[in-house]
Amino acid sequence: MTVEEAEYLKDTTLTFRILYRLNLMRDVQKHGKVTFLGLIWFTFKTIFRRIIFTYGFMDCLFEPINKKILRPWIWKRLGCKVGHNVHIGHMVRPDFGNADRIRIGNNVVISNGVTILCHKRDVSGYKQGDMSIRLPFIYKDVEIQDGCQIGLNCTILPGVTIGEGSIVGSCSLVTKDIPAWSVAVGSPAKVIKSLNS
Repeated sequence: MTVEEAEYLKDTTLTFRILYRLNLMRDVQKHGKVTFLGLIWFTFKTIFRRIIFTYGFMDCLFEPINKKILRPWIWKRLGCKVGHNVHIGHMVRPDFGNADRIRIGNNVVISNGVTILCHKRDVSGYKQGDMSIRLPFIYKDVEIQDGCQIGLNCTILPGVTIGEGSIVGSCSLVTKDIPAWSVAVGSPAKVIKSLNS
């Protein structure tokens, strides 16, 4: 073990250090304090969440009620805060391990193929010779406020708030906040229209 690795792993549990060496867990910030019993609970919880996530993503039964009832229920079980009358389309991906950072208001429509991310690698200090796998993660919440509509195949990056009543066009990459009552499109998404009352 290098001096750099020893510094990175200080103040972590023995369980985490073993998993780190086996290349099974790398994120000290999120999992550095995991215990053996905590790992067992985490494993069962993850398996349950993965099963329901997979059904919500690739469902084939109960189609009339999937987008209005089952998928919002599944997202709540994953940890998302989901309001009333939310419609979630096919193949929508919440950030699986960080779903508790997603807040969705009432009367929101999320179309097919949308991806919502709540974490990314911090590349601000990355330089030649560094190992990218050791870069720390940045975790930020995503909020989709009441009455929004997210178009097909959009990607929403960490730290974004989409304001009330806004519409995000298909295939947009949302990298920063969208003000309320706006239409935003593109990659990266830019506001092209303000919706007046």
